[in-house]
Amino acid sequence: MTILNPIYSVLRESWTLLMDVAPFLLLGFGIAGLLHSFLGGNFIRRHLGKGRFSSVLKSVFFGIPLPVCSCGVIPIAASLKREGAKKSSVLAFLYATPTTGVDSILATYAFLGIIFAIFRPAAALVGGLLIGAAALKMEKGEGVISEKPGGATSNRKNLGEALKYGFLYLPKEIGKWIIIGVLIGGVITAIVPESLFTAYLSRPYISYPLMLAISIPIYVCATGSIPIAAALIWKGLTPGAALAFLIAGPATNAITITFVLKDLGKKFAALYITGIAVTATAFGLFFDFIWKMAGENSSILMGGGKYIPAYLKMASSIILIALLLASRIKPGKIKEEEKMKIKFRVPGMTCTGCVETIKDSISNLNGVKDIVINLKSKEVLVDTDLSPEEIEKAIVEAGYTVEEKEVL
Repeated sequence: MTILNPIYSVLRESWTLLMDVAPFLLLGFGIAGLLHSFLGGNFIRRHLGKGRFSSVLKSVFFGIPLPVCSCGVIPIAASLKREGAKKSSVLAFLYATPTTGVDSILATYAFLGIIFAIFRPAAALVGGLLIGAAALKMEKGEGVISEKPGGATSNRKNLGEALKYGFLYLPKEIGKWIIIGVLIGGVITAIVPESLFTAYLSRPYISYPLMLAISIPIYVCATGSIPIAAALIWKGLTPGAALAFLIAGPATNAITITFVLKDLGKKFAALYITGIAVTATAFGLFFDFIWKMAGENSSILMGGGKYIPAYLKMASSIILIALLLASRIKPGKIKEEEKMKIKFRVPGMTCTGCVETIKDSISNLNGVKDIVINLKSKEVLVDTDLSPEEIEKAIVEAGYTVEEKEVL
């Protein structure tokens, strides 16, 4: 019984966290699907090719609501670079896009209330503009990164495709991280003693460097990290340090840093990392200041999930779990792959966001009948009468490199 008690407590707390966030995640998935399908990468790429502050501004405003993770944003950034966007626009987009999305903003409100939900996109806005403006000054005289004109492909979608992305591909992309985040939050809430946080992590000179050291190099999902941050706050971590974790974590990881180093250069990589650390710390300290001015009143951290009726939270949780399970079901590929005519190996695919980006780019070509993408084997199979070179060009324009191609 002594062994089962902690397990039961963790599962109970994890279920409570899931119920609080489920209604807002479902709403966020729907809005995210619409944004992805009716805006998407092609729309963005057409607006960011000039070395002006207006391009930086557009990069930030386009990036904030998009539901793209810190891995999925890399091919879009690479495509921006290839199509003539300045380094300032690329850096601003890299910072603002994975830091927030409509799904993570709603999830933040569900767990931590309206002020937290405002601070996250505000940090993405200010940080993206500051990093972009600094990069704009640094790149004076460098000229455009590429002379290739912006893409002219159509990005029109229908409602069915929006729903498919929002309720199938997006749960597949971040579902694992939501579950991991909820379980870690449950462990922290149920097992970790509160005295550990009040004794050490309530001190800013310890908590802030620790949160930044954890969040900058590793992959942190903008949505999946929220229950972890909420549980840390409930145990005694300063809200500002938790906010720094939520800002810095999704904005970067080792893969993003490598991309910036390789494609934009060392000085821009240093600017990017420094800008993230400074912005996250500044907004965190500002939040802690407001928190103390309010008398450390816990009501300002009251999540919106507490106001949702129990029956709606229960129904939403069941639907969310069903979506997460359905997103993990692998469709039969053998029969589909048999009719394909061209196969490409694309080693840069790392997530379902990459799959969607490549599929969108190829689908815009007239003459493409069907596409099957195997993320595990890194293979793109296309049924088309077009030449392999035309399909490869679409993959490259999406920001990826083709390693091998084969006519079947």
